[in-house]
Amino acid sequence: MSAKPKMECKPPPLSPEQLKNVKFPMHNTHFKKMIKNLRTACCLSLLAPLMFYIFHNTPRKVKYRNFYTNYDPLDAFDRMKSGGYLSSCPAKEDNKEKEKEKDKKKKK
Repeated sequence: MSAKPKMECKPPPLSPEQLKNVKFPMHNTHFKKMIKNLRTACCLSLLAPLMFYIFHNTPRKVKYRNFYTNYDPLDAFDRMKSGGYLSSCPAKEDNKEKEKEKDKKKKK
């Protein structure tokens, strides 16, 4: 059997100075993107409820506060009653008209 010569395809080892200059463009790209996405997700998850509270809930609280400081329930009841929205309390105008109609029928 004849011995085959070994074929070496390895590049020669680099010196420490050459190793400092070598850049690996694909090194840790997945990890870096993952960390970037994680930071973005954490910031948005903290920022979104804060913005919702500031721009939605706070103005709504102010509107409710203003409404109930000036709210008069008796006046609102009178408006609903005069508008005919309450079936248990018919409007005063309707009662007067019905009484007039009854009086006219009685006279005839």
